[in-house]
Amino acid sequence: MANRIGFKEFIKHLGKDQELQLIVDANVIIAARDKNHKDHRTVREFLSELSSITQQATLFTTVTTKSEFLEYYRRKILTEGILEIYNRNKDEQIISKAVKQEIENQVRARNQRQKREVEKQERIEQLLVSHSIDTTEIEIEEFSVDANYFKDSEIKAIKKAFRGRDVGKETGWLKFCESVLLSKLHGLEKLLDELCHYLTTRDEVSRQYFTRAEVEWRMATQICGETGMGYSDAMILNMANHTSIKYIVTLDFDLVYGGHVSAKDKILITPTDRLKGYKTVLRHM
Repeated sequence: MANRIGFKEFIKHLGKDQELQLIVDANVIIAARDKNHKDHRTVREFLSELSSITQQATLFTTVTTKSEFLEYYRRKILTEGILEIYNRNKDEQIISKAVKQEIENQVRARNQRQKREVEKQERIEQLLVSHSIDTTEIEIEEFSVDANYFKDSEIKAIKKAFRGRDVGKETGWLKFCESVLLSKLHGLEKLLDELCHYLTTRDEVSRQYFTRAEVEWRMATQICGETGMGYSDAMILNMANHTSIKYIVTLDFDLVYGGHVSAKDKILITPTDRLKGYKTVLRHM
């Protein structure tokens, strides 16, 4: 029997004020907050329907999820801040010509990625339509986050073009980060800390759900090696396997695939329109 269920099906069978515990991955938390994320509406609808039925749902995650979440928003906030200071520079010169040129270089690189992502999705959709497949009911392709925001290497290239500190009216990188990034990142960390409990035997709420006194960290390596899934996802499954918590909410194919092999007693909750594709891939496993 498949250990996965769609968002819609899960909500349909949820009891009024039912008490439940849910492990959530980084992509779910990110999509819930970022309006630019392709799954923003899907996740927001799921969480809204969940909270309308029960206020007894407790969310759990891992410290690796915290790292992924804050890294995503570091790139998002810096991208938006860099584009803002570039536009402000048109009225008042607050960045050097070298910084301006480097930003333009990296914007072109990002725009090329966006173009390739759109073209890739269009090609896939055209192929499916040519085989008389209704694409309105299936997930075509995840739109890469790299298409929206600067990659880390691009941020580093822009950072190198900045002076470290302010010189006259020219903004330095340290002042830029202080004004654009610092407080927002602290705010997002606090938000995540209040939203979820971290799966650790040191957390008072999490502790009661652990089925073993000690976490066997090497088991994450075993899980990673079994299916080739990302190590941070393997750590989520490993932590889940050390607890009695039944449900994992995810947007990640790797977690669904890995859960099918390495966490058979857990239920993976994922967008309903992806179930058909997962069934095809996992049918004979």
